Amino acid sequence: MDPTVPPPGFSLDSLRAQDATRLGDDAIGAVAQTLGIDINALKAILRVESAGPGFSGGKLLISFEPYFFSEATGGAFDASHPAISNRNRAPLGGNQTSRWAKLAEAYALDPDAALAATSWGAFQLPGRYYATAGYPSVFAFVQDMAQSEARQLAAFQAYITRGSLVDELQRRDWVGFAGEFEGGPNAAAYAAALANAFAALPPRVDNFLSSLRRQNTDPLRRADFEAVAARLGCEWEAAAAVAEVESGRLGAFNPDGTPVILFERHKFSRKTSRQYDGSHPSISNPNSGGYPRTQAERWAQLELAFSLDPEAALQSASYGRFQVLGENFGNLGMANAHEYVAKMARSERDQLEVFEGYITANGLADELRDKRWADFARRYNGPGYAENAYDVKMAEAYARIKANPASVA
Repeated sequence: MDPTVPPPGFSLDSLRAQDATRLGDDAIGAVAQTLGIDINALKAILRVESAGPGFSGGKLLISFEPYFFSEATGGAFDASHPAISNRNRAPLGGNQTSRWAKLAEAYALDPDAALAATSWGAFQLPGRYYATAGYPSVFAFVQDMAQSEARQLAAFQAYITRGSLVDELQRRDWVGFAGEFEGGPNAAAYAAALANAFAALPPRVDNFLSSLRRQNTDPLRRADFEAVAARLGCEWEAAAAVAEVESGRLGAFNPDGTPVILFERHKFSRKTSRQYDGSHPSISNPNSGGYPRTQAERWAQLELAFSLDPEAALQSASYGRFQVLGENFGNLGMANAHEYVAKMARSERDQLEVFEGYITANGLADELRDKRWADFARRYNGPGYAENAYDVKMAEAYARIKANPASVA
């Protein structure tokens, strides 16, 4: 099917809310947490773009831009229809009724270009960004926008993730974000509007760390190890041995449901360009070590680091049954450590999936398959593996589980 041609049954009149539920803080906060950004960053964009609602009178909230219609049609209608096709970057004014009338006029001339030249919904996501947001055509994009404000939020999330704009929102780099999202001569004014909107919102309390609680209490079973081992091409006992050594007597979760962690001060120092080495040496130090004995103390380290630089802090700790560092979020194709750590905090099976992703991404399946424990430990635990005899402990754990497989339920 030609993606530039309206699909059967598509019409502008059909673009009405299927679900009129308004976006609440829970939905916006969940996306903000996944992306590792301040919820107020999303709220600021909503305030500037639409003041909140994604629909007006049951129809999609829109803004039609004659400049982009002219650009998409090569200026073919500039002379005959200057009101809807011109090289002026100012968006078309007027109320929603007049905007829809102008969109209908443009749609009659070139449907694909008309929808691409329009911004849609609560976040006013431009139709021309449909491919970046993951849609096969602008028609599919617009039909999804008409479903609900929840779908509009999901599309915006997909766009900023695939468009590599998450970092800008994490840093609240409004100029960088505006340059990509708005572009052109309006970008500076748009960035200022976002900054002002953000500053006007009441400050929020970041409760991400307090949300990291176990959601599923099922322990890992032999069948879970067998399934992963089959995909990695190793014995299940080898994977189980790594789990035993990495988590030791602590297991995957603390009694309060938080994942077992180890904070690495040298990682945090490196990720923050050593700017906290002098003021906070217990959590930022060019040298490794300094590990507190208790989980409470280790969580206190993470909390202090999180207050200084949330993303760097999460990347600098290892979590759960397999003690995988948060900096490895890319192994599962995730946008940031917030999303990765949230996954590891859910269940032991999620932690096993993270382990599998790490092994696959770093090419460690062969070492695990061949039980080359020294080679495996060197890469999994770092060059200081021998000091803690990780290779010896893994070999012993493997032999013990192999001799008594019933020890793993």
